[in-house]
Amino acid sequence: MKKIILSAALCLCCAVALGGNIVGRVICNGQPVNGVPVSDGRTIVLTDRDGRYSIDSDKSDGAVFVITPSGYIVRTLDGLRPGFWQPLYLDADKEEIHDFVLEKQSQNRYTMLLLADMHLTNDPARQDLKRFRNIVMPVIRREAAASRGHVYTANLGDTTHDIYWGEFNFNESDALRLLQDLCYPTPMYSIMGNHDHDPSIVGEDVDRRSGWRERDCWGPGQYSVNIGDDHWIFLDNIFYINVEGKGKKAPGVAGDRSYQTILTDGQFAWLEQDLSLVDEDTRVYICTHAPVLYSGNSSGLLMPREQVQRLSDLVSSFNHDVVIFSGHTHRNDICDHPDFPKLHQRTLPATSGIMWTTTVGWPLYSSDGADAGIWIGEFASGQEPRFRLETYQYGEKYFRFYDMNSVGEAYRASEGVKKQQELFSSTRLDYGQRKWRNYVFVNYWGWEPGDWVEMYEKGRKLKVEATRYEDPAKNFAYELNRVMSPYKHSRKASKDITYHMFVAKTSSPKTDITVRIYGSDGKLKHESVFSRPRAFDPSKPEE
Repeated sequence: MKKIILSAALCLCCAVALGGNIVGRVICNGQPVNGVPVSDGRTIVLTDRDGRYSIDSDKSDGAVFVITPSGYIVRTLDGLRPGFWQPLYLDADKEEIHDFVLEKQSQNRYTMLLLADMHLTNDPARQDLKRFRNIVMPVIRREAAASRGHVYTANLGDTTHDIYWGEFNFNESDALRLLQDLCYPTPMYSIMGNHDHDPSIVGEDVDRRSGWRERDCWGPGQYSVNIGDDHWIFLDNIFYINVEGKGKKAPGVAGDRSYQTILTDGQFAWLEQDLSLVDEDTRVYICTHAPVLYSGNSSGLLMPREQVQRLSDLVSSFNHDVVIFSGHTHRNDICDHPDFPKLHQRTLPATSGIMWTTTVGWPLYSSDGADAGIWIGEFASGQEPRFRLETYQYGEKYFRFYDMNSVGEAYRASEGVKKQQELFSSTRLDYGQRKWRNYVFVNYWGWEPGDWVEMYEKGRKLKVEATRYEDPAKNFAYELNRVMSPYKHSRKASKDITYHMFVAKTSSPKTDITVRIYGSDGKLKHESVFSRPRAFDPSKPEE
């Protein structure tokens, strides 16, 4: 049945494309390549035996791109950006010629570095450019050099931060130049985040018009690429609204920078065409900025249910689960949803930690209290993919252990905690209270559906409770800075939670605790023994 649908779709696309206003060839080693999909973001056509294509386009998406076949890459524009796309410069009534040059590449084994929310701003207080250069880039270079096979990067949006474009004179173009100057070591596929829109643009058709700079730098709002045995899809699910005259005031900001996390009907129509070209045995990965599934909402969704259903229906025929990679929430959140069993969501922590706002000189933390880092996907033909989190400070790491007696001492001695409790005692936990004595916490940010945590004291299995308690290190590194800020708008009253905190009460403050973490298959994933008393100091690297 799939082949019948595929043939019908291709005939329709080719028929529409005859006599088009975007034409060109796809070649490799000087020879034409037949059957390569080419798109303007609305229609997908295939090259003929001479490598030629023709699209009849309204050019509204502003780019033409090739859907790179497996075993090929398109020659990069500058060593950083794969040249799978070219901007459209002429009006719709004028013909444009755009050729693409493919290069053969062995892709039986490859690595994908998964980044999100770099939030580069050039803020002298945050020192984000310096910290990116000195903390993040060494990890990226090390992983690129050590990996077997070719290495790519998926950048899932919020490369910059719109409200600071004018204040610190640093926008999307500047971020691109920074990465070029740093000789970023892999080809980078990117999509737009909510903070990558031009906040000075308001009014009609603001979503498309405000994304002009990001598209000029990184390419179209939806596209796909085949790598090895896998099909990667990149979708912009941020629909920008930016109501004029409202929101925070800043240089160059004309609106409230509001948005919806949705896909348009046009994007769904393009996605349906794209998936019709993909074999059912292929593994499909979808990259968006905002998550589709999300543990932070009571519904387990961040996009509207009807849109998630529509997406689920489009991928229902594939033999493997479809993995969605997203950023936006600055948290590790790996989750499924019972109503959409084909979809598996992996939400990434921010590459910037908490937008570089944790204290300079301290380790970078994520919004869930995790040690900041990047997820890395390792792929090989005929094998299950492997995902691992490489933290900047400690390498591969998935959890932190807290001796709450030591945490309590730090809370009782902190002026910031005292101020926090004065302002927000109804919403923020005070771990300095006596009721937390002899507790131990494990923040297990590597949690996946079906995992469980066990703790033992002197060989005795403790009762472990899965909670959403806030992370104490994150509170000290980030929240207390805002509490003590002279600016009232920086103070936060909302409850801060971690989706993967596991707690147990011990019988003594001095006993060693063994932590064991098991996967859904029952196999032991991690085991560590922690001595107590154990010091708590989020400003220093852990031993």
